[in-house]
Amino acid sequence: MEKSKCTKKAKKRNPVLEHLSGLGFTNRLALYIIAFLAVGLAGGFYLAIRSISGDYTGSLMCWTVVFTPIGTACSVVLSRIVDKSRAENTSASGDGIVYAAARAQNFVREQINVDSPPI
Repeated sequence: MEKSKCTKKAKKRNPVLEHLSGLGFTNRLALYIIAFLAVGLAGGFYLAIRSISGDYTGSLMCWTVVFTPIGTACSVVLSRIVDKSRAENTSASGDGIVYAAARAQNFVREQINVDSPPI
């Protein structure tokens, strides 16, 4: 009897999840905060639709009072994450990473290999 060959399919990795795994903690935290704000916005929209369908025409203070401080705290945290990223990507002399890399190469662009196949 012949043994059957077990063919393993190559698992395709999700490019979004692969990108997220390469991010640092603070950048991932920023994405989670943005997702949290999006869920809050969608929840407010759903609550408004349900209120309108239930003939409630008053304000939605229950949602506004709870979600406003959360949104404010998220904006403070996001601004600090941006400040941290800016500080990490700037040298002591104030140069950015791209500028410092260009200066290290004497501001000469990389030459493209002419022998390479066309894209």
